[in-house]
Amino acid sequence: MNPPPPEAAGNDLLDAFARRHFGNLDELSGNGLSELADRIRAWMVDHDVVFAGAPIPFAMAPHCLDAPTMDRVRHAVEVLTRVLDRFCSAYRTDPALAHTLGLPPAEDDLIRIEPTLDDPLQLCRLDAFLMPDGSVQFLEFNAESPAGIGYTDVMFDGLYEHFDALHDPSSGMKVTYERITGHLIDTVREVEARWREWTTGPEGPGRAIGIPERCDRPRAVLVDTAGSPSVPEFEIICRALAAAGFDAAHASLDDLQRIDGRLCAHGTPIDVVYRRALVEDVLDPHASPGASALIAAVREGAVAMLNPFPARVANNKKLLALIGAPEFAHLLADDEERRVVQESIPWTRILATGGTSLPDGTAGDLPAFVSANREGLVLKPASDYGGHNVHLGVNTPQHQWDAIVFAHAGTGDWIVQQYLDVPSGTFPAIVDGRLVVRERHFNINPFAIGGRYAGMITRTSSEPVINVSAGGGLLPCVCVEPA
Repeated sequence: MNPPPPEAAGNDLLDAFARRHFGNLDELSGNGLSELADRIRAWMVDHDVVFAGAPIPFAMAPHCLDAPTMDRVRHAVEVLTRVLDRFCSAYRTDPALAHTLGLPPAEDDLIRIEPTLDDPLQLCRLDAFLMPDGSVQFLEFNAESPAGIGYTDVMFDGLYEHFDALHDPSSGMKVTYERITGHLIDTVREVEARWREWTTGPEGPGRAIGIPERCDRPRAVLVDTAGSPSVPEFEIICRALAAAGFDAAHASLDDLQRIDGRLCAHGTPIDVVYRRALVEDVLDPHASPGASALIAAVREGAVAMLNPFPARVANNKKLLALIGAPEFAHLLADDEERRVVQESIPWTRILATGGTSLPDGTAGDLPAFVSANREGLVLKPASDYGGHNVHLGVNTPQHQWDAIVFAHAGTGDWIVQQYLDVPSGTFPAIVDGRLVVRERHFNINPFAIGGRYAGMITRTSSEPVINVSAGGGLLPCVCVEPA
């Protein structure tokens, strides 16, 4: 029998679950294993677990964590979400914060759009490493259009249907998966209801443009750019919204227009937009008139939107350097927020010229330190995504590293961050009729939706920069505890 994954080692409960699951798989013959793998893969494709026309890679088990680890992640996520939301709100009233972030004027204008009826950060994925000592280190915040919600819920359903170990009452173990889509639907409903109450009230434009005070089946439209590789996930989300009582559809920016004051997709009025289009897409000078229609409708309060544009503040990686900075300490409410920020955010600085406080607490010249300590650092663009242009010092030649530092120090558009060893583990797969365990790098990606912890996914990759759009895999993350 294959050994259990290393991440189970040292925890009797996770070890027992892994051995039971591997034992069940080992009972199958080579043909049986191949048929099982083919069945699961076909099930995933039939249920839209597809990205850019190809099935999303997955393992033959979910990623299992114990309850204490889940509780640590949950607590850190909810504390950090409060902090991030506060920074997003403060951007419009704190000139020092706005100046330090240095966002382009067009982005700044979007963030300052009124009205904002909700907390700015309604939907966020906090990408993190689960370190060997059990601590959690958050590296990035995807606060604009985090993907994976629908894919991962459906992937869990597929694994649950095919693997008895996930629901065997005789095992003495309980496996729990927190469905992320349910939290999303609850928040879409809350956002739409608050908007409708305001827009049909005395200060809103709703009555003048025909928005009713009550709507039994609000229209929710997921909006992205044309040709998005994630359309299958949009279908998953739309089915879930429809089952929850929404008239749901997905559309591209090209499909949007204003008709009699309402924002419409394919000619039908929209009540709430679930925005998957990035700010870059909306502000693209070559974008269709639909992008301008969306901006105008949000500015006038003629449509509800999740996430609102102020969430862009949390999406910028420069915020990782600011939430623990002394000059913004007034935005941390209490000792617990300060503790979580200090313990769970690695040393991060905006790549600037001049001096700064270094990881050991001493003062020093930042570019000189970055050049001399390449192997312990990472360079990243502040507002890129998908793992693009991330440079791990340990894998970057010194001359190339120094060229990046020289080109970007002082421009305000890159950050430097402490390098952390990328966690790795073994994940089961069926290859040529054999059960094997494959070494993969992984990170954990908990969601905060509506200000609450909302479940977690795990992403895996053979490369140290982990991203599904770059060919990585996706797994549901489950909690294993005594029954």
